[in-house]
Amino acid sequence: MGIEITLTSFLLPVLIAYALGALPVAYTIGRINGINVFEVGSHQAGATNIWREVSRKQGVIVTAVDAMKGLTAILLARHMGLEGAELLIPAGAAIAGHWNSPFTKFKGGDGVVTLMGVAIGIVPLAVIAPLSLGLLIAVTLNSKLSHPSLWGGIFGYLLFITLSFQSSSGIDPVVVYGLTGIGLSIMLHSMYFHKRRKEYFRSPDVLEEEPEPTFGQDQSR
Repeated sequence: MGIEITLTSFLLPVLIAYALGALPVAYTIGRINGINVFEVGSHQAGATNIWREVSRKQGVIVTAVDAMKGLTAILLARHMGLEGAELLIPAGAAIAGHWNSPFTKFKGGDGVVTLMGVAIGIVPLAVIAPLSLGLLIAVTLNSKLSHPSLWGGIFGYLLFITLSFQSSSGIDPVVVYGLTGIGLSIMLHSMYFHKRRKEYFRSPDVLEEEPEPTFGQDQSR
């Protein structure tokens, strides 16, 4: 019985969530428009990179589809019988798929937008205000910071945590801790990827003006 429960209630939803997260939406949109997202801009397959390197319209499309990947993963997991804190398992799998897509040689994006979809699926009413704040920050700071979606996600989740621990929220603290842990993992994953580029507090315009040094190039001049 234990094996049957594991296979039907956890393994299949996790595999489906990973597969949905791994769908290379930004990469595909980039290729359709003649660019490889892993060679331009932030070098990641995400909505922000498409927004800047292709067009705002295409960036909005990627944002919507990446969010739907996370939302669909959770809705399918619910349909298969998972509830509450159990949904954190396919949620993490969807983010892992977005990070390491087998369709793009295990490269991907930050996963902030996919996490938005995941959060909507798990605690829909509790994330309306945080998502609104996160989107506002991401759009407002798009030309100021290299990773506006990440910063929008950080401040959105700070608000989410604040609201979740109100006595009237009715949200399981385990779910709050789990989503917060996934959010922190996304931030650390992004910081690790970009640690050599030091982009977090710099304008994208400055980054474009300062190309990375070529290996072996004399830096004394």
